[in-house]
Amino acid sequence: MRCIWILVAAMVIAGFGNAAAREYGDPVRGLTFAKETCSECHAVRAEDLLSPVSEATSFEEVANTPGMTRTALTVFLQTPHATMPNLVIEPQDMDDVIAYILTLKPE
Repeated sequence: MRCIWILVAAMVIAGFGNAAAREYGDPVRGLTFAKETCSECHAVRAEDLLSPVSEATSFEEVANTPGMTRTALTVFLQTPHATMPNLVIEPQDMDDVIAYILTLKPE
């Protein structure tokens, strides 16, 4: 009986681990999405020095804004901005882009 409880506990923990991994997104997919969707206006890669649209903040600048967190990026991306097109980003794409942007923070 004890073995069954250990097995159930291990499965639950593994399930939570997988859910947590999905929740935070995939930075590689995020970069791909950003290059396809955001790069017309924003510098999306760290090596991109200037955004194509001078008023558009680079992703590296966004990542290095004091207090920038996953939550702050989520709120920002769900809030309309006068200077940005009204994009509707699917939740998984948003998680992926946020995961990518956060990789641009220095260690």
